[in-house]
Amino acid sequence: MIKVLHVVSSLGLKQGGVSVSVRELCRALAGTDVDVTLWATRQAYDPSLDTGPDQELQRSGVKLQYFPLHSWGFLGNRYAYSSQLGKVLRQEIPKMDLLHLHGVWEYPTTIAARICRRKNIPYILSPCGALDPTGFQNHRLFKWLYGLWIERKNLAGAASLCFTSSLEKQYAYLFGVRRPSAVIPCCVRMNHTPDRPAGDFRGRHPEVGQRRILLFLGRLHPIKRLDLLAHAFVMVARRIDDVHLVIAGPEGGAGTQLRRILSEAGLLDHATFTGQLIEQDKWAALRDSTLLLLPSEHENFGMAALEAMSAGVPVLVSPHVGLADSVKKSGAGLVVERDPSEWASAIEHLLRQPQSLRSMRESGRRLTATEFDSRQIADSMHQLYLSVIQNQGPKIHHA
Repeated sequence: MIKVLHVVSSLGLKQGGVSVSVRELCRALAGTDVDVTLWATRQAYDPSLDTGPDQELQRSGVKLQYFPLHSWGFLGNRYAYSSQLGKVLRQEIPKMDLLHLHGVWEYPTTIAARICRRKNIPYILSPCGALDPTGFQNHRLFKWLYGLWIERKNLAGAASLCFTSSLEKQYAYLFGVRRPSAVIPCCVRMNHTPDRPAGDFRGRHPEVGQRRILLFLGRLHPIKRLDLLAHAFVMVARRIDDVHLVIAGPEGGAGTQLRRILSEAGLLDHATFTGQLIEQDKWAALRDSTLLLLPSEHENFGMAALEAMSAGVPVLVSPHVGLADSVKKSGAGLVVERDPSEWASAIEHLLRQPQSLRSMRESGRRLTATEFDSRQIADSMHQLYLSVIQNQGPKIHHA
């Protein structure tokens, strides 16, 4: 059995994305020949959301530990600095066969990578979508300096990089990354049979009524192009009466603009803002939805689309979503250029074609069952670990 330490800045479920996929990857790996240890800081930690899933992780065999953050805002909340984590890493890394580091631009992966290089312990680095060009618009000076002096060393020192999609790998190459790499999808638990019956979400949100639900699932961030989504919805709602827009996710800077567009069109009463939905609430919303909409400017993978397809919900995504090729090839939805009129036309077309929707539902379920099963992904990751430990370089390309 190989001993692998996973390091990530946050496992807080309210952040979604990386936190969810790292949890599921570790849970799935614990069912293979891997002794899994998972360390994170308390960045974005919420006991009311995270305690139950933490206990489930531990029951699966994952050795989970959290570390306190520095009290100063930027160092703690933004950079995830934890002196205690750094101290324990120095003690424990030499005992490991391999480290898997998740994310860039933050202290946990930086200090772990530095210690690995000094102790000659191999590590795999998953950028988790943080090397895409659009992301460099945020904190540009910090990332330029950090990338020049620190992050390039972390990337160059990795035994292998691990990307979630070919699109993410392309963006990393634009950053100048030239390391051995593997493409292995995010690990997402497929649970499209919630304890609650069909119609539960509608019952909890009576304003929806019997309208068909168009669902957005994710953080309300400008990169998600919710402005485009709002304009497209306005066009659709003026031609089709029985549609309702559900926006499910935490605020990230785009919610105000979205509400303004809908309000100016007189359609705010045709939209529901739920905030973030976790576990059963999320699956109940998916179960009652007709379409999932993801017009992102950039999405290195697209976990919301994968979850929707597993629940039998057809998806509309932009070409800049990592799963776009899989959606197109499988027939589980449509890939639509980022133009409000094109999105409105695509939505309206599907709403008027129930046979197409039925076919897409089945295609989505089939795709997720055959190509994105957690056990299959864990096996691919296990093979990558063995390849790196044996100094043979990565041999896996799971697309």
